[in-house]
Amino acid sequence: MNNVAHDYAKIIQSADLEKEINPLCTNIDDMLARLDEFETLLASVRAESNGMMANNVCSILAFSENFDQLRTRIDSLEQFVGCVSTNLGEVERAVDISEEELHVTDYSIKGLLIKPLKAKLTASDSSNSSGQPRTNLIDGQFQPVKVYKSDDYFGKVEEETPAEMILSGQLD
Repeated sequence: MNNVAHDYAKIIQSADLEKEINPLCTNIDDMLARLDEFETLLASVRAESNGMMANNVCSILAFSENFDQLRTRIDSLEQFVGCVSTNLGEVERAVDISEEELHVTDYSIKGLLIKPLKAKLTASDSSNSSGQPRTNLIDGQFQPVKVYKSDDYFGKVEEETPAEMILSGQLD
């Protein structure tokens, strides 16, 4: 037993604890320094994040008063787009009827100028036919399609004179 104790004493005495423990202590000190730096950085980010959140939340809450107005404007724009779509369909239908009346199928200059004249001549000869063709004429007068008025959707906009536009910086 004395021999075993003596052998262990030799091993412990031969070990240079300072040489083996100092690198561990240095690594631990470096890790603690980096941890402190990380903690400082995290606190800075957290503080800035809280500041940004407070500013943005306040901005969003301040904008909420205008949100209803914006929603109303978007709804009005959707109605306007629907009206324009309807008007466009009616105008296309009127153009199709006019093309049928004038027998225009050729969109070249020759087709646009000569075919309507020929159609007028043949229409006067065959006016006694029983079938009523579609027409845009009422009592011999062309009836245009009623198109939307932008003032109904966007309000009346007063035109500025060029001098007012220069003063407001819209013209250079």
